Amino acid sequence: MRIISKLFVFALVFGLVSSCVSKKKYDELTAAKEATDAALAETQMQVKSLTEEKDALAADLESTKTDLNGKISDLDAKLSDATSKMGQMTEKLNMTQAELDALKKQIDGMFSAYANSGLSLEDKDGRLYVVTEAPVNYRSSSARLNKDQRDAIDALAETLKANPAVKIVIEGHTDNKKFKADTGSDNWDLSIRRANSVARRLLKKGVAASQISVAGRADGAPVADNDTEEGRAANRRTVVLPNPDMGGLKGGN
Repeated sequence: MRIISKLFVFALVFGLVSSCVSKKKYDELTAAKEATDAALAETQMQVKSLTEEKDALAADLESTKTDLNGKISDLDAKLSDATSKMGQMTEKLNMTQAELDALKKQIDGMFSAYANSGLSLEDKDGRLYVVTEAPVNYRSSSARLNKDQRDAIDALAETLKANPAVKIVIEGHTDNKKFKADTGSDNWDLSIRRANSVARRLLKKGVAASQISVAGRADGAPVADNDTEEGRAANRRTVVLPNPDMGGLKGGN
């Protein structure tokens, strides 16, 4: 009987211990499950958020592609238009150059017809100059013409009278020597007076005033070194340029 009692007590204690172990393990498993459920829920939220972000980026990408394609199409149209305009401008430039070449040839032919006058045409730095046999240069501070210069200008007058459609620009130039402060004059005034001296001679010889324009450049366009007397003498000059506006030239004969 005592043995049975001991066995009963042992079984009861074992059952209680086993029950305690199972409860602890259950609690641990329950806690682990809850943690797993929480982690799963968090992961699901992340997946949902990432999916939404991906869909938004895909939509933005599609919108950007559409926008860029539109811009590319617009740029293609502008490029095509610019290319077309460039072609037109190139064609126009070629036509203008051809017209200028024809005009130069026509002017050159006009002056060649008066070769005995000592006049010629010179193309220098992209500008056409009427060159007289006697260069129109001056003494320092002077605008007076000598006899050889007057004769050369008279020959130019005959050419201009025979070609009334021709217009010219007369440019006066000076060296860089300055006037005294009390003279009331300067190189701008002197360059205009030099141009006017040629213009007045042409007018005196019967050239129409509508054919003549004058300009003073002072010492702003030297052709030689102003540090030497020879250079300054070369810079004291008047030059004659055919006016670019010369439609309907009449060739000399």
